[in-house]
Amino acid sequence: MFKKIVSLIICSLILFSVTACSSQTPDGGTVTDTKPSTSEQEPDVTTIYYEPDKLPDSLDFGGKTVNILSNAYNDARNLDELTVESLNSEPINDSMYNRERYVEDRLGVEIVNFSDKDISFSNEAVRQLNSGEDTYAIFTTAAHQLAPYVIDGYLTDLYTVDYLDTEMPWWSQKFSTEAEIEDSLYFVTGSLSISLMRNMYAVFFNKSIAEDYSATVSELGDLYAIVERGDWTFDKFVELGGDIYEDINGDQIADGEDLYGIMYPKSLPLDAIWSGFDLRAFGRDESGWFTLDVTTEKLFASMEKLDNLIHNIKGSASGARFEQGLNDVCPVMFSSGQFLFMVHWLEIIETPELRNMTSDYGILPFPKYDSSQKEYYSYSHDQYRVFSIPTTNSDPDLAGAVLEAMASYSYRETVPTYLDVALKGKYMSDASSRKTIDLVVNGFKLDASWIYLNLSMEYPASYRYMIMNGETSFSSNHTKAMKKVQLNLKTNKALYEKNNKKG
Repeated sequence: MFKKIVSLIICSLILFSVTACSSQTPDGGTVTDTKPSTSEQEPDVTTIYYEPDKLPDSLDFGGKTVNILSNAYNDARNLDELTVESLNSEPINDSMYNRERYVEDRLGVEIVNFSDKDISFSNEAVRQLNSGEDTYAIFTTAAHQLAPYVIDGYLTDLYTVDYLDTEMPWWSQKFSTEAEIEDSLYFVTGSLSISLMRNMYAVFFNKSIAEDYSATVSELGDLYAIVERGDWTFDKFVELGGDIYEDINGDQIADGEDLYGIMYPKSLPLDAIWSGFDLRAFGRDESGWFTLDVTTEKLFASMEKLDNLIHNIKGSASGARFEQGLNDVCPVMFSSGQFLFMVHWLEIIETPELRNMTSDYGILPFPKYDSSQKEYYSYSHDQYRVFSIPTTNSDPDLAGAVLEAMASYSYRETVPTYLDVALKGKYMSDASSRKTIDLVVNGFKLDASWIYLNLSMEYPASYRYMIMNGETSFSSNHTKAMKKVQLNLKTNKALYEKNNKKG
């Protein structure tokens, strides 16, 4: 009890001492700008979002325990983004700690997080679902891991849960629109998932290298202007960086000691063009079920652009010698001044290499397919966290209230802490790049085929493997997959409607 009283005092101090500034959530929530930054070099201060949730003030569940079964988001710092054990003066950690204490006191509950750092998520979930036990009130992991449970009828339709308002700005409507099946929704994500933002891809650039080459390539002198004009396309990206290569060690071999114009890792980042180029694999039938609906001409042209960069461009560092580059080589070589451009997720900002980088760097959004594309779109690697309520839960409304309270707190406190204090303030000194982070986060976009990889039979991911292996028979790949995916969709539609009592 003493711990909870102290926590309430801490939360109150945070709520009333934070100064607001202009920013947005992943779905563009409105923010009041009460104290704008007065200097280009002054880091943005923490943003606080004022929109309240609609949970009744009198809501009290009498000390009930809410067990959450979660996977540990396994990033470079092994961060469990749901709960933490104690305060440690790190802004994100402390915001998560205060969030848990706040929600527990507000709703009269005790939150217990069972992370798969200690137990197997999949084993525990299957055990509960098969036995009908009511051990875990909430499941949270990546969407594609929960997707099979939807077909089996093991997840609750969140539209039927009291207190959970999926139209509020702390839930991603863009995700929910794609995740919805026949007017039902089985998992959500948004402000409660910091990994949704951390996993978004952007283009990092070394300012010193850009300045060095701007004498011969003038547009490198103001890359932000290209973005603002709407001309930051994939072709422009390749044009500006593709010819840059220096044999630094003089051995006449392109290796890890040389300088390159572009690092586009030949691995997971290849998937980023699906959102960045506004590509789709799934459409909908009249019932709201999925259909395979691919604009093949644009898809194949997009893959050809990517394959050309990876395998044929002189200044590309994306060949076989850098296959391990996503987590190891990229931050080291970028911080050492060996890449002009680097495609990576935002999480890399938090690495020691970029935090201690001596030369300045900037951030640009992922490039458009072409200049006719109206907006910049961002892909988030599919390990970000989503939240669901198993059908074995005897009190789904209690789980709904906990999720709503945690998400609304995250919207007002944790997301601003991450974006404004951690990324925009603590790690970033470039005002234009801080604005770009907003552009990247607000540009989040996805296709349902990535959420339901079990239904698409990993159709979109198959092109990643083709690029990695230097295969270019994109049309043949589509033709082979088409009938299999269509049959899989038909079979699973019948199973889904039977297990979820649809139709």
